[in-house]
Amino acid sequence: MRERLPDARSPAREVAALLGGLVVVLLAAGLALRALDALPRVLAGERRGVVRYQSIAGAERALGTRLFLPAFFPDTLQWPPASIRVYAGPPAASALAFAGRDGSPDRLVIYQAVGPRATVPMALMPAGRVLQTVPIPMADGEATLFRLQLADGAIANDLIWYRPDVTLAFRYAGPANELLTIAHSVRRRRP
Repeated sequence: MRERLPDARSPAREVAALLGGLVVVLLAAGLALRALDALPRVLAGERRGVVRYQSIAGAERALGTRLFLPAFFPDTLQWPPASIRVYAGPPAASALAFAGRDGSPDRLVIYQAVGPRATVPMALMPAGRVLQTVPIPMADGEATLFRLQLADGAIANDLIWYRPDVTLAFRYAGPANELLTIAHSVRRRRP
């Protein structure tokens, strides 16, 4: 009977095999953690980089600036905002969505992108097909009113207002004159 000799692998090969196995395990764990981290965002229908907040104050802390809010608020809208979202950037931006009293979601959305002539990210403000464009005189900066057809076929009015330190954008499922009244009334929220 022959005696079996121990495996003659060199110690360097054993270490390399061990390290290779460790790398595979760590990569698999990292991928699994990344997928689990993205799961709540995917289930909520949010895009990458967008975080929901429970309060305007929380969103302001995340952005490092006070948000603009309208002084005129039509009684067809519900207060407080139905959703408060922040995109870390660049550029840092927020979206305050107000539902209608009739239950319609996102009847008014106020977007704020920090910085002069900043663009509101598509992660917060989905595009629409422009039907009409009208320049609007504003006391502080330049603005344009857009009539849009959204992806779901709905018609909305957008007002994009480039102020010296921030870009404000309003999407409103209501009359353009009411949107202009809302926009003209905005003020930076006081502490």
